[in-house]
Amino acid sequence: MIMKKLFIHQPLFRIFSPVFSGVVVYLLILLLNNNVGQLQEQFLGEELYVCIGLSYLIQELSRLLLLVFKRIYKGRNSLLNLFLQIIISLIFCIFIVSVSMTLYYKYVVGYSANTEDIIMFDVIFSIITLIYILLFISHQYLYKINSERLQHEELIKQNIEDDFRQFKRGINPHLLFESFDALLILMHENSERADEFIDHLSTIYRYILTSKDRQLVEVKEELEILLQLENLYNKLPYRNISIENNLRADFLVVPGSLLFLVELILRNTITSSSLDLRIEVKETEEGVILQYKTFDKVNSNFRTKEFEEIRRVYSIYSDKEITVQEENQVRIIFIPKLTIKS
Repeated sequence: MIMKKLFIHQPLFRIFSPVFSGVVVYLLILLLNNNVGQLQEQFLGEELYVCIGLSYLIQELSRLLLLVFKRIYKGRNSLLNLFLQIIISLIFCIFIVSVSMTLYYKYVVGYSANTEDIIMFDVIFSIITLIYILLFISHQYLYKINSERLQHEELIKQNIEDDFRQFKRGINPHLLFESFDALLILMHENSERADEFIDHLSTIYRYILTSKDRQLVEVKEELEILLQLENLYNKLPYRNISIENNLRADFLVVPGSLLFLVELILRNTITSSSLDLRIEVKETEEGVILQYKTFDKVNSNFRTKEFEEIRRVYSIYSDKEITVQEENQVRIIFIPKLTIKS
């Protein structure tokens, strides 16, 4: 993935970079040979095209070696590997340049090249090869640093989103504000019932806040909080609910899951003093069942999307998922049992 993103592998760079480096090599050779006067006579001479052609050949060879070394070492970067990569690239560069210039002088110019000319070409193109490799290494390192920073930022973002989902799941503003409204009335009518109401409310939210850092809890802890929720709701106006616990076995659940689902049922059920809402908590071989007769509000139906986060968390611990079925105005919510393998 990194190899495709590096600019040295982009088509435009591969086309125009050798042209630029070939021109630079040609100018350096003229300066070293004190032939600057030839610039006005024949700048686009045969030697310039030879330099550009050699630049294409050297850069493509260097790019090929980079790909080969990348495949061989597969991300294992070390100073020894880097040193070996530079040495082998320079050896190939010197060999290609020496052979190419020897053949050029012999068959095109018409005489044998002297050693000084060959060394001069070798040195200049070796420097270009070294710069090319350093460009690759620096860009690769920069890309790696930026990728790590982006991953770190993405992890921070994910943690914030998880905390926010946990906050929304734990702190239910509907229950909180409705409880405050009922508490204001109870404070004037019956101070003792107001104290009991505060105890139920504080116990529920204390459990929510203290259990958010725990991955799993025993189901009996969750059932104790359901009892507090039942007592709390029955002190609210026009509420009459009962939660029947038929569980016998002891197993684990995600903290707040049963509490959230029962509270979701209550939130989407019609509020009426003449309506008795009975929620049965049953046990099966594979999980827990919340069963009740539906009296859904017209503008607020029970939707699985509202507890999607709980389903996601359960999918981490179990192959079975939370399901909802409805038969003859009876809604059945299945929650899988969780156990720790010893």
